Amino acid sequence: MVSPKEESVIKRILSKSSLSRRDFLKILMISPLINNIYFSDFSIASQRVACYVPLDNRPPNFIYPKRLADILGIKLLVPPVEILSERRKKAASQEILAFLVESWADCAIVSADSMIFGGLVPSRETQMSKEDAMWYTKRLLGLKSSHLFDSVYLFKSLMRLMPTVLDEKELFYATKIEEIMKFSDEDIKNPVNFYERELLLTYVPPDLLRDYIESRKINYFVDRTLIKNSDKVDLLVLAQDDSTDRGVAYEEKKRLSMIATKNTKIVQGSDEIGMILVTRFGKDKDISLKTIFIPEEVEEEIMPLETVPLGKNLLSQINLLNLKLKNSEPDFYMIIFGKDGYEQAAFEKVRSLVKEGKNVAFADVSNMNMTDERMFKLLLASGLIFRLIAYAGWNTAANTTGCALSQAVSYLSSRNFKKNFRFLIERIIYDYYYQNVIRKQINNILIENNQSNFKMTQDSINIAKNIFFQYFPGISEELMMCSPIKFDITDVRFSLPWDRTFEANIEIDIKLRS
Repeated sequence: MVSPKEESVIKRILSKSSLSRRDFLKILMISPLINNIYFSDFSIASQRVACYVPLDNRPPNFIYPKRLADILGIKLLVPPVEILSERRKKAASQEILAFLVESWADCAIVSADSMIFGGLVPSRETQMSKEDAMWYTKRLLGLKSSHLFDSVYLFKSLMRLMPTVLDEKELFYATKIEEIMKFSDEDIKNPVNFYERELLLTYVPPDLLRDYIESRKINYFVDRTLIKNSDKVDLLVLAQDDSTDRGVAYEEKKRLSMIATKNTKIVQGSDEIGMILVTRFGKDKDISLKTIFIPEEVEEEIMPLETVPLGKNLLSQINLLNLKLKNSEPDFYMIIFGKDGYEQAAFEKVRSLVKEGKNVAFADVSNMNMTDERMFKLLLASGLIFRLIAYAGWNTAANTTGCALSQAVSYLSSRNFKKNFRFLIERIIYDYYYQNVIRKQINNILIENNQSNFKMTQDSINIAKNIFFQYFPGISEELMMCSPIKFDITDVRFSLPWDRTFEANIEIDIKLRS
């Protein structure tokens, strides 16, 4: 039977005009009769659940957040991959909206690009009217007031300068458009700049440039609308994708920064944001860290495709994750390796901290979309890389640091060693073996056969798969030989989700030996 006190709580909840998921859980958990019908134990009813709509179907957006959710021990509801964006293919926005409405979760973490425009690439090429864009924007901004979710995090990419490229012809026009859009209104007051821009304009078909400018206008309109209505959600993150310190995109970002609200965060990067927000929701304790930049001066450097110093951008990610900086006895140490020639210093620092029993995360930002080979081999041969709680070294510096931070925080929130170790091994295989070794080999063979590595046919995809699986037995053997933690890789899956070699999806299953 329900006690009088429990009955009064239920009546008070039911008197609300609408009920949140948390309200339903309160009723279910205090009512033995209902609980016995619907749940075998309270742990199922109380499991934390997030509904996550990724930017697109690439691994950092679709797979990595699910890995982090597994480590965190939370349930992550994600739309079927078939309705997500794939390169130029638009996401099914109406179906995603239906997915959100039908989901039962504590938190919604939603890519506005995916929901409004159909994905990252479609957002850069949209010819959507302001009215249509506003319709989807209003649906997103209404998620919190609908009481479907207790909290709502929205994230959106600020449109970069360079258009998307699929072939050599598009690359030519895209490069010219990027150069044109680097000139601000102030720049072209200079006669030399004016003449240079006018010359560049002769290379680009007017309709192509007109479509690009219209896409920028719609994106900027949506960005401003989201900021002005950011009080309707718990958090709005605007991420600057592939940026420079001059031109239209830079000016747009400055204007948006001037109207940003307290729950609006404007950061570098893009593909790491989903990981950060899933981790932010899933972590259930205060976590502290100390950052160590090697060499120290790299903290003040502006990394490729970014416009703020490395240290400042890392701090923005730390703040997004609600972490605390602590010089003495932090929960973990974040080592950011940033320059060739300092491998031994970084190695000694890792070895010293691991020997002391400290938790160490390692972010290699020394190269774009690959790791430093000597640094990796020092960590591998010593076995230290397997003692890390997080490792990353892919694409931009912001992507790398955001991924490593998210993995470290997810692990420290749950201490789920096996699931974290699997993600660690996947990062090692992708960030070093694929990007440094296998991808180069695939590209070379495709070039020899006059095939594109950026717009691949089924034949070229099969070539890539064959090369990967030729390399993999040796990779697996080397990893298991060097690791002080004994394990077996029981399955491996490889695919190229965007039919190009730039990114690959590599998933493994492991079995830890006793």
